[in-house]
Amino acid sequence: MKKEVLIMIIIAAAIVGAGIFLAANDHSVQQTSSSFKPTPAANPVLIPKDAHMTGSPSAKVQLVEFGDYQCPACGEAYPILKQILNDYKNNPNFNFVFRNFPLYTIHPNALESAEAAEAAAAQGKFWQMHDMLYQTQNTWAEASDPLPDFTGYAQTLGLDVNKFKSDVESEKYQSVLEKDEDDGLGLGVDETPTFFLNGKKEPGVISYQNLKSQIDSLLK
Repeated sequence: MKKEVLIMIIIAAAIVGAGIFLAANDHSVQQTSSSFKPTPAANPVLIPKDAHMTGSPSAKVQLVEFGDYQCPACGEAYPILKQILNDYKNNPNFNFVFRNFPLYTIHPNALESAEAAEAAAAQGKFWQMHDMLYQTQNTWAEASDPLPDFTGYAQTLGLDVNKFKSDVESEKYQSVLEKDEDDGLGLGVDETPTFFLNGKKEPGVISYQNLKSQIDSLLK
């Protein structure tokens, strides 16, 4: 009898210990996700004045992307967009806008990569970091800690690495990311990439020919 009681006590202790461990882990996960609280904007703005853009907000053709740096589909769309940007780089009637839409519940490094882009933007190198993050997506996307990679990119770009790292670690630009996502949710964005071409929603990856044809038609 004593042996059975002892076994039951051991089992009960193991169950309680496991429960505490899981609760602690669950609390950790909740803390990680609860600090970022996007909500659909009641009056969403597609192109804010301070958005990252390649041209003028008054250009005839406006192409807006809501993207996630860790998203494979966004990585697939990236070279298509680069070709489009090269095609219209000298056309004042074309403007490309990038807005953050990190799918943080399925992409664990999405928020940190967006913070890295914004931290680089604070030092005048947004597009350079934006490009580097997509070009090296396969390197850092599954990393348990992508910050060393991001810090290396910052060093390559000639940024103040200490400031960059401090900004990313402190989540300094979380409000910027939340504003982008709030607007995206308010505009009906529910996947990445999602494009808006002169206000028309175009979810998913768009082929180069399709996108160029639409832009050329709008430029006429």
